[in-house]
Amino acid sequence: MTPVHSVHFYDTDKALIDRLCGIVSSGLNLGNIVLLVLTSDHRDQLVDALEQNGVDIEAHIREGRFTIYDVQKTLPRFMLRGLPHTEFFKSFVGNLLKNAKKSARTRDQGLVIFGEAVSVLWDEGNHAGALALERLWNEILSDRALHLHCAYPRFLFSEDHAGMIDICECHSQVIGAPNQAN
Repeated sequence: MTPVHSVHFYDTDKALIDRLCGIVSSGLNLGNIVLLVLTSDHRDQLVDALEQNGVDIEAHIREGRFTIYDVQKTLPRFMLRGLPHTEFFKSFVGNLLKNAKKSARTRDQGLVIFGEAVSVLWDEGNHAGALALERLWNEILSDRALHLHCAYPRFLFSEDHAGMIDICECHSQVIGAPNQAN
């Protein structure tokens, strides 16, 4: 499994949830472990969409293959004075990966992660914190094969073309960015 770090710029919550539903459903159907860090609104919308698509979320949770974390409770675990603290972050992610490995049925089982922490930081005006967090994820990706997906509402960049370019440069795949930002 080759590491992937994708970013999706979306216009509506529905566009985000539709893409997430596809990512999560595909990952679970392939037997992968899925970890999500979401806002409470997006968590509720995603769970509803997955259930409407026939995904047995409770079964995947029991198997340890589907876990959702609240972004507002997760950020304080590794943020310090507005920036991700490298050791706190690596410890937090290391524990996530260790727990995911325990739930894996095979040694080669994939791991799919989606997070909104960077988007929340950007929306709060903490661009340096968001970019630092993206870069820390890239360090983790260089050590492990996993798929990491991020998403940002496009309106955050309506007058910040340079910021969108900075975000795009942190990712191996870009979905939904204007051609000039790719």
